[in-house]
Amino acid sequence: MRTPLVQNDILRAIVHDTLATEDAPVTDVTVGTCLAAVSARYCGLASLVSHIAPGLARLQPERGALPQSTRELAATLADPGISNTDAASLAMAAVNALLPPPPEGPEHPGQSLMLGRSRGKNVAVVGHFPFVSALREVCATLWVLEKRPRPGDTDASKAPEVLPQADVVAVTGTTLVNGTLADILRHCREDAFVVMLGPTTPYAPSLFSCGIDVLAGCAVPDPAAALAGIRAGSCFKGLSGVRQTAWARPGLEV
Repeated sequence: MRTPLVQNDILRAIVHDTLATEDAPVTDVTVGTCLAAVSARYCGLASLVSHIAPGLARLQPERGALPQSTRELAATLADPGISNTDAASLAMAAVNALLPPPPEGPEHPGQSLMLGRSRGKNVAVVGHFPFVSALREVCATLWVLEKRPRPGDTDASKAPEVLPQADVVAVTGTTLVNGTLADILRHCREDAFVVMLGPTTPYAPSLFSCGIDVLAGCAVPDPAAALAGIRAGSCFKGLSGVRQTAWARPGLEV
């Protein structure tokens, strides 16, 4: 098993990465049905906790009340009081609005990486990603850990039993905002290949020290198209103006 981590230590490290970058003013905050976006140096996205966990209060930012500093908004990520709320999603979007994306790479690298690494392996996926059906075709065993399991999924409460068996682990970036990442990593084997996926994923180098091998998030080359889609209620899968890309731990060949 990996060295036990504390969720807030992970978040503080991400904030430290963000504070090391130059600040920029927040020019826009957009909240849709599935996603939040903060526009600053970049257009940063994050999945809304309220979309993932129905019943939570949805974020309603006040018009005309934009934060002045993106770094100050990003720093709220380390406030334990906002964990598992849309305020945490907004803070993560601010992180993603400051941290530079990696150089251009192939489209859909997260899915490609998972399919390439999973062939003949035991694979655990935390969250129901669109490529789960394709994974079932190539891996030896697949567990999909979900808090709201669908047919064929495994209840997330079984993670302590499942994760130590996995050679490859895919974890959604929303585990950073809903408070669950540290516990997931604690149960992964030291030699497991761990990928963080989805628009919430920050390109924070500190995550490599936490045991993540590949950060597979997104860049937003066409913010106008992406923000229009978010306002219209699009989720990431159907969003225009975005490009999926990945950043591997230094020294790791993928």
